[in-house]
Amino acid sequence: MRNDYLKKLMLTTIFLALCVVGANVKILGSIALDSAPAFLGAILLGPAIGAFLGFFGHLLSAMLAGFPLTLPVHLIIGVMMAACMFVFGLLRQRLTLSRVLVIVISDAIGYLINVPLELTLLYPILKQSVVALFLPLTIATVLNLILCELVSAALPKRVRRTFKTLKH
Repeated sequence: MRNDYLKKLMLTTIFLALCVVGANVKILGSIALDSAPAFLGAILLGPAIGAFLGFFGHLLSAMLAGFPLTLPVHLIIGVMMAACMFVFGLLRQRLTLSRVLVIVISDAIGYLINVPLELTLLYPILKQSVVALFLPLTIATVLNLILCELVSAALPKRVRRTFKTLKH
């Protein structure tokens, strides 16, 4: 049991390091490719770890960009990223539909939380400037989801089985 805990901890730190790498691939300001590892972590290690990765991945990306929207706004975005990853991971874990349908539904919900819902919640603070964020955030979210799905699909079955035993 202790060995599984250490494996999960080690894999979480690897995914966090991948979030840092992705945070350096900027699309606009703090919008980057930091969430692909968080989406993948939510699938492979579970919703809670995915939420952790989403929160800290975004804060790292924002920090590297100098918190362009202010620290309080980036904390709100970090919480939204955590919620997005948690729901995404939960859907991947609990939906019992065909694999393709699960991917489509979880990706669509992940996008809806990460872009329209997040921008709607930020509107009272950022006002009309959220309109300027829509396109780059959409591009980044779609790219992050595509990267996640490509890596997930490429993983051998034995690797998936190993992650499955660590999720519980």
